[in-house]
Amino acid sequence: MSNELSAKQRSALQRVIDDPALQPWLFKKVDSLIWFDAFKENNLFSPNLNPAPVTKTDGTIHIPSWPITEYLVSSSFKLREENDVEVARKYLSLLKEVTQYAVVNERSNYRTWWQFSKVLRNIPLEVINLDDIGCVSDWLNDKFDRYLVNKEISEWMLELIDINTEQSVSFAIFLLDKLFAIHSVEGRYADKKHEAVLGFDDYQAAKFVEENASSLGEKLGLVAVNLCEQKLKEVLDINRNDKWSNVWRNAIPEHKQNSRHNDADDIVLKLFRDALLGYVKEDSDNNANEKLTELINSDYQTIKRVAIYVASECFEKLEQQVVTLVIQPTHFNDKYRHELWHFIHKNFSSLKAEQQQSVIAAIESLNVTDEDTGVLLDKPTAYKQSNWFAAIKGENEETQAKYQACVDITGVEPEHPDFSCYMSGGVAVDVSPLSVSELAVMLEDIDSLIRFLNEYKEVGHFNEPGIEGLVNTFEELVLLDSCEILNNLDAFIELKPHYLNKIFSAYSKLWTDKVQRPWNELWPKIINFADKLFNEASFWNSVDNTDSGPFIGDKHWVISSYCRLIESGCEKDEHAFDLKLTHDVKNTLELILNKASGEDFNDDSDAVSIAINSPRGRCLEAYVKLALYQCRNVGKDSEEHKEIWAGYQPTFDHELSKPDTVGEYEFITILLMYVRNFLYLSKDWTVQNIEQMFGEKNSLQWRCALQAYSYVGWLIPEIHTHFKEKKYYPALLDDESLSDTVKGRYIEYACIAYLQRRDQLDDESLLRLLLDRQKENELSKVVWFLWSIRDQNVDKTKELVFALWPDLVDLINQQDSDKKPLASKLALWAEYIEEMTVDTKAWLMAVAPYINDDHNGMSFMQEMARLSEGYASDVADIWIETLSKPFYMYELDPLETIFKNIISLGLEGQAIAKEIADIYIENNDEPVVALYQRIIRG
Repeated sequence: MSNELSAKQRSALQRVIDDPALQPWLFKKVDSLIWFDAFKENNLFSPNLNPAPVTKTDGTIHIPSWPITEYLVSSSFKLREENDVEVARKYLSLLKEVTQYAVVNERSNYRTWWQFSKVLRNIPLEVINLDDIGCVSDWLNDKFDRYLVNKEISEWMLELIDINTEQSVSFAIFLLDKLFAIHSVEGRYADKKHEAVLGFDDYQAAKFVEENASSLGEKLGLVAVNLCEQKLKEVLDINRNDKWSNVWRNAIPEHKQNSRHNDADDIVLKLFRDALLGYVKEDSDNNANEKLTELINSDYQTIKRVAIYVASECFEKLEQQVVTLVIQPTHFNDKYRHELWHFIHKNFSSLKAEQQQSVIAAIESLNVTDEDTGVLLDKPTAYKQSNWFAAIKGENEETQAKYQACVDITGVEPEHPDFSCYMSGGVAVDVSPLSVSELAVMLEDIDSLIRFLNEYKEVGHFNEPGIEGLVNTFEELVLLDSCEILNNLDAFIELKPHYLNKIFSAYSKLWTDKVQRPWNELWPKIINFADKLFNEASFWNSVDNTDSGPFIGDKHWVISSYCRLIESGCEKDEHAFDLKLTHDVKNTLELILNKASGEDFNDDSDAVSIAINSPRGRCLEAYVKLALYQCRNVGKDSEEHKEIWAGYQPTFDHELSKPDTVGEYEFITILLMYVRNFLYLSKDWTVQNIEQMFGEKNSLQWRCALQAYSYVGWLIPEIHTHFKEKKYYPALLDDESLSDTVKGRYIEYACIAYLQRRDQLDDESLLRLLLDRQKENELSKVVWFLWSIRDQNVDKTKELVFALWPDLVDLINQQDSDKKPLASKLALWAEYIEEMTVDTKAWLMAVAPYINDDHNGMSFMQEMARLSEGYASDVADIWIETLSKPFYMYELDPLETIFKNIISLGLEGQAIAKEIADIYIENNDEPVVALYQRIIRG
């Protein structure tokens, strides 16, 4: 092919040179590469011909197009097709030349840059190096419009990723960096605050992120993640809003609670989030866990939140150290609420046992005080803990009990537990007057540090340094790897209680997180420090938190923190304190028990919640666990065991008398909660004192003991016998001060007593008592419980179910209401029936009309489908009975099975099936009618 213009082409070129008005026509018509040199030689590519913006008379600015760029675009496709490297270099040189001229002369023309970006996409990659595409940055920064250029460059970047060569990937990363260039502009505020903006059009950027960010992480890997992380850091640094991320971004994942969508921080956050998510899911370089560890340790709150969210979404790929890092207690606050809440909600059952306990301990350490007084507020504290327990309440009895204990205090269930709840008012941030590093410097003169801490007075202005921030920063100091504080504890005994509390809580965090420390050296120091501290009169005389003040601790907090620490140190673990230290710990706990008074208990109090959250209750729990710790390390019922118990018994005897002597009920509550442990410590003492544990029937002590024993979840034979002798069961069921939850557990105990052959179904039995009372809520609990254990002790349970069923049917038949929820619950027992007899059919017929009154219709019909395999005719009678009160079936498979089994009986069965179908026709239930007709046709 000739590289020169023909005579006709030269004539056309001359014509447009003579008459520039004809140029647009020619530039649109031609697309051959041979025109390039001709246009170049005639200066038609001269950079000064690129039109400058034109200001019109009305003040608007018009950006003219440069006609010759039409040719450049159309001819550039030939470059790609023919792979003409020599000409391609000319095209690339032209793009750079025009761009450079525009930059020097401050000439803007986004239309030209748009066309140039199209051309650049068609130039063979072997012609280009990174320096050549630097001009893209100038195109993307045009002050009048970036949308068109952004679109082309972003599409090219995606093409480069798919080419997947070393060069194409390097170009793609370069373009990603330029596309998401972050600029700082003067904000709207009087203080000249700067704000981050994108070079990318916001709407376009958001759409690009939605469609492509995940694949960036999948295909480009860690290099893309690191770039996106850096972009997010730039935005956060400019906006200075990292510590407010849970305000401007309520949830890291997409959620209707997120009020903004197209601001730079939101867009770049999503870019980083989705790129990281794609990378971790792909994990092509096996470094995803290392990267997540780095991110969760980030100094940026927002980056931590993103990492926690991604860790939750990719839980099955996590290594155990990442899981432990996510659930560290410092994350259990409003900053990370949404992400950590959903992490434990989705993955709690997959955590190791010690990790689960760590989560529970972190939640229980959360407290709320009055903003003005600093006094610990029971209901707000319980509500704050209930928000977190709501995430794991359904995991096991312990978590359900702790959640319910919080709800019983507050009287309400949290409505949106996975979100922080201070959006409607002012937002308080704990700002410290000194950083942890500055406090560390002051350790060179410990006396000066203590003076500063004790004498510091906060200004009290919004967002100004305050005592709360200083206290929290002091805790960071305690947590430092150097253990400077823990190694010199005696020097800090004069600190005010809020700092002392942080010493013990920090040590607990270190222990709970299994942080590597010289534990054998530290435990004696902390135990010796506590012994000296609690023997100081000044500690006990220190002022309690008043009704107003900052959120800091007093001596009661210190006691609770120390006792939690002792509980942790008594666990079976390599970090547990040495048994040689138990004598000193025991003395200290006994000192606290002699000094600390009990909380107020009332008839309608949640005794368990009060006991486990009060300082005295925490001390008693620690004391019990200390005794267990010692006894576990010797032979059960050995002489050593008896000697250990003998050392604890006087204290337990004294505490047992407290309800009568001083009106304290913590020990009675703790004792019955841990009654199985006390049976291990001393069965004789425990059994001999059962009557004294419960006290007089209907007394406050009796109610506290009943609540506590309801949490055991285990029938203690000796206590069961005592209950029957004292006729506790009817009394507690009638006691209005006890919650339905507590009563429900005793109804379960009644069922367990029968299953364990401790009761018979006679006039003296507990179950007969429930039948005679004829209270639907109590009997519904019986029905539900026996159904819930259908996979355990099947024969015994089935025996009890069949023994109770006739009485329950009689009771149902006596009811004259239109709806009978008890009958519907009773329908669940159909699962126990394997053979259709006269009795079992009669039972099923009795409940059939009411099966959906408690929404059990679907499960009942599934059981009927099972039984129809051998008893189709009987099931047909029962089915017809259910249709006396029609209900909708969203799943028709059971009905199809029953229809087919009835029809298989022959002519009689076909007639019965038609009779049933006719009822559905009368009820206008078209799906079932259509099902029947389909079966008949088949």
